[in-house]
Amino acid sequence: MRTLYNLFSVLVGLFFFYYFLRLFDELPKIDLKEIMAEVNYLYVFGSLAAYLFSHALRGIRIAVLMGRQDYSLWKLIYLQFYTNSINLIFPFKFGEVYRIVEFNKLIQDKKKLVLTVVTEKTIDLLILFTWALLAILLLGQKIVALKTVLWVILSLIAFSLIIFFVLPENIRTVNLVIAKRYNSKWVIRLLAMTTNIFHVIANIKHTLRTNASTIILLTVLIWIFEVLGFTYLLPFLAIKTQIWLLSILVFLSSLIPSVSLGLGSLQLGFATLDYRTDQFNSLLISLTYQTFIFSPAVLIGFLLYLYVNVKKKNLNTKLI
Repeated sequence: MRTLYNLFSVLVGLFFFYYFLRLFDELPKIDLKEIMAEVNYLYVFGSLAAYLFSHALRGIRIAVLMGRQDYSLWKLIYLQFYTNSINLIFPFKFGEVYRIVEFNKLIQDKKKLVLTVVTEKTIDLLILFTWALLAILLLGQKIVALKTVLWVILSLIAFSLIIFFVLPENIRTVNLVIAKRYNSKWVIRLLAMTTNIFHVIANIKHTLRTNASTIILLTVLIWIFEVLGFTYLLPFLAIKTQIWLLSILVFLSSLIPSVSLGLGSLQLGFATLDYRTDQFNSLLISLTYQTFIFSPAVLIGFLLYLYVNVKKKNLNTKLI
């Protein structure tokens, strides 16, 4: 299954890499100095701080979703920053696989971790669906792409609901039918795995019920700061409230395999919006986001990685 996922990711990623290369045909027409002169660097600093804080909140949300108190909150936040850096660098979404591997070293429960990540994305999608509806009310028919965005979000939400509600209701029935007909070793392993998944899903649903208010509050705060991460782009938008839609499109583009720093898929998200003038087009604006937000996020993630490992090495030296 992982091999098929990796192959699919590479193919989709190559497609968007080709799309990005086609966009580069426009680069000779772009004056980078002009847009850099237009950027308010105080806003850039505020946008970067908001983006980073949203990821710190994501680390806290993972701790709440896991439903256990024996994890170090600092380690979860550090892993969120570090694995986000890896995810931004690794092409074709291989970083998502690495993220699960790294978090699993701390959590030691791969099945629950994978389903927690699915839960995390589903909650984000529910908030973004509400976000998109609000954008429709405020923007009216000026953004035609909103309808497509809503359908994409609804499809992803439906898939997640199938995992959490339809799948658990049928696992036991399917297991019973299989157990009556087959008794080989691989069937026993399959039954054990599906039963484990059933219990993990039940545990996550219990955590969602008992911590619903905390999880919703954290998610709302995450997306408030995610939107604030686009603040420096406000002068370039033809309609200021499009910043809401931009946050949705960037999140959806992050689900698409692409090359490093989201090159290709991110450009697709930015291409939907209307900008102040034709001079400041979507390609140029998106490149500034990758320069001012994604690149520093990668650097900070690796600085944290170096800090943690140097500290660990010094501690081991003292013990010796």
